[in-house]
Parts: sequence; C-alpha cells; structure tokens
Amino acid sequence: MPVVTIEGYLGSGYQIIGRSVAEKLGIDFVDRVILSNIAKEMDKHLAEIVSLQKQPEEKSFVEKITDNLLKALEKSALSGGGADPFFGHGVEYLLSSPYKDFPHSEELIENLDFTKAIKKVIKEIAQQGSVLILGRGASGVLRNDQSTLKIGIYCDFEVRIDKYAKREGLSKDEARNKILEYDLGKKNYYLNVFQKQPLDPSIFNMIFNSELLSEDEIINDICEYAKKYISKRD
Repeated sequence: MPVVTIEGYLGSGYQIIGRSVAEKLGIDFVDRVILSNIAKEMDKHLAEIVSLQKQPEEKSFVEKITDNLLKALEKSALSGGGADPFFGHGVEYLLSSPYKDFPHSEELIENLDFTKAIKKVIKEIAQQGSVLILGRGASGVLRNDQSTLKIGIYCDFEVRIDKYAKREGLSKDEARNKILEYDLGKKNYYLNVFQKQPLDPSIFNMIFNSELLSEDEIINDICEYAKKYISKRD
C-alpha cells in the first residue's frame, strides 16, 4: 500500500483531508498526537526494546514503529543523557511540539541534531508502508522518495482565517493571530531543515486549492492517485 504525506497551513483543511484519505485507503494515520504516543511508548519501553528481552508475538502499529525507532535513534540521545543539546528536551518534545516551539536558529548548524533526529523518525515510519503522515515536514524529508505520494493543501490566507475562526469558535482577530504564529513557525522550520518554503512546488507531487475544490473532491482525487503508487512500494 502507498505512503502518502500531506502538508498544509492551519485553516486549509489539510488535517481533516489527511485523516479522511487514510480512512478511505485503509492505511495508518500518523499526526502529532500519534507521534506523541510513539514518544511515550519509547520512553516506557526503552530498556526492554533496546535489549530485545521482550518481543510480543503481535504488535500494534505504535509498538512496531517504536521498536524500529529505538533501534534507529541513538540510545544516548533517547535517554536524555545530556550530551546532546536537543534531546535534552526529551523525545516527546521532538515529536509532539508545535512548529512554533521547534528550535529556530539563524545558523542551520545549530539545528543539525534536531534535523537528523526528525528525519530518522519520518523515514522509519515511511519504511513500514501503508501509512499517511500528516505534517511534521514529512513531505520535505521524503521529497526524493519516488514511491511516496506528497500532497500539499493550499488556501488563501483570509479564507483560512474565516474557516479556522468558525471551526474553533474564535473571533477573526484571535484566529488571525493563531494562524500568523503557526505560519511563522512552519516557515522557519522548513527553511532551517529543507531550505525551502512549506508549500514549495518542488517538494510535492500535487497541490490542491481547498478554496476552489471541496474536501470531498480533494479526498477522492488523492485516493485515486495514491492507488498508482501501490505498485511502486510492492
């Protein structure tokens, strides 16, 4: 089954679209909440998984990803040994923090540990196959992977404000401030890690305008196109 990544801005509807696509394709869905759960599982089972003392006969998706990540990421970093300046925050911080809280130094070199870690996490999840990864820069990390379908969701700024305000029960000023903060964090993250804007066309196979197309139209088109990628991974 295909690996799909979906990226978009707050208020564009990309979160709803991503979950619906995963459900329709029957593949696993990974967003910030799931990544947080994976991080907690990593903290909980670090010793037993790294030492391979306990191997359940049948693992859940989160357990399977956790197992492989613990093998892929440095044990010293995961355990918060203090030698690594970024992982001192803990793995859960890395996987579940909003863009605005990611490290954003003007010097890319200062973010290399963070960049290395987030790329490992995304690539390990993608290697499992049959998964949709929402946000977290997954489209950028996997931009050279020809077997991954990378989707961007675009929407005009003012339309996003209206949609987000209505969905969250906020005033337009409150929604505008939230979106501006989110956009800045995502922009800084993409520029630091990929040296590209978040919806740079060179990253994606397809970009949809959710102002001009309904969510159902976008979901159906993504699912139809995703089926073409099954043979590339099988």
